[in-house]
Amino acid sequence: MKKLFLVALTCIFALGLSAQNVKDVWLLLQNKNITGAQKKIEECMAIPTYQNDATAWLYRGNVYIQIYERDKERVKTNPQYVTKFPDALFTAYESFYKALEINPKLVTENGLIDPVNGQVSCGSTMFNLGKAAYDKGDYAESKKHFNVAAKALTVRPDMKEFVGYSYAFLAEIAKKEKNMEDYKQVLDDALKTNPNISSLYELAYNYYEKQNDTVKCGEILKSAKKNLPKEAKGSIYSLELNYLSSVNDSVQLAKCFKNVMEYTDDTIVMNNCAISLSNAKQYAMAHELLDSALLKHPQCFDVISNIGNTYFQEACDYNTLVTGAMKHTELPMQERIALSNKYKEEQKELMIKAYDWAIKAYPLNPNDVYNNNVLKQTGKQLEKELPDALK
Repeated sequence: MKKLFLVALTCIFALGLSAQNVKDVWLLLQNKNITGAQKKIEECMAIPTYQNDATAWLYRGNVYIQIYERDKERVKTNPQYVTKFPDALFTAYESFYKALEINPKLVTENGLIDPVNGQVSCGSTMFNLGKAAYDKGDYAESKKHFNVAAKALTVRPDMKEFVGYSYAFLAEIAKKEKNMEDYKQVLDDALKTNPNISSLYELAYNYYEKQNDTVKCGEILKSAKKNLPKEAKGSIYSLELNYLSSVNDSVQLAKCFKNVMEYTDDTIVMNNCAISLSNAKQYAMAHELLDSALLKHPQCFDVISNIGNTYFQEACDYNTLVTGAMKHTELPMQERIALSNKYKEEQKELMIKAYDWAIKAYPLNPNDVYNNNVLKQTGKQLEKELPDALK
């Protein structure tokens, strides 16, 4: 008899739970009864069958995004107001995500935000909150919001740029906190989204270059060229020029150089690419780029000073040749001295060119530290006249 009573009680309890109808949430929301809707949806979500119901999760997302908006307005009216649902926005995002996960083709009822736009709404707000926290130096709070923004906004292609910026901020935070493990993870996660922001590829490339991982560097460059628009590829070409020089791929280097020549109007791209070529000791190519840029921008300080710097860098490389000439033990001493003197003359010619371009750049920007350094070093070495401010 007692056992029969327990079975009956269990049945009554089960009937009571099944009487909870998630459709009631929609009616409560239409009547602006957000408190009632929150209570009802949580009662429904306590029933196991609703855990796999996309509509239930959709309603839950709508409830909590309205709670967030309601409480935000209350705080505006009364700054002392403390919400009972501090994680409402996170709960809304998780609910919209779950609804889509269960049923990507879910049809939304009138008066409710659909799961895609729900995620975008949550993600956009998270992005703004993350930026505000970042500006205040609250990196823990900033990371919390940018992590959600980066995931939530992937749901819609037109938000791709903000996904990229979310990861860019996360990478910057990890760098500020000197957490290289997080830094690497953020960049790896960012690249999986095929971002359209060149800085993320540059950061990832620079990281793996320091790890001497040429395979990964090559993969990053390939992905960047595939996913970036033409106007954003210039900075990637500067990395590729350096990469191809380091792996001694002269065929691809020539192709990349040809691509760069399409950016002669962009002095930033041309300068960055010239610097990459100079660092790789590809001086002839660097000068060809800079000469092309100079034709279109004859008074551009960056181009003019970079020409001087390239000549100076090339001249400095001759120090190794000058000293190395005297170590050619297979040559007679007279020939060693002659070779050393030949290198010295060639070095002097490069120093003169470096000075001439640096002195030409000086009036355009007298405060540039790097150009002034080239000017002072070449001027003193060649015993040339220097501006009074540099004497």
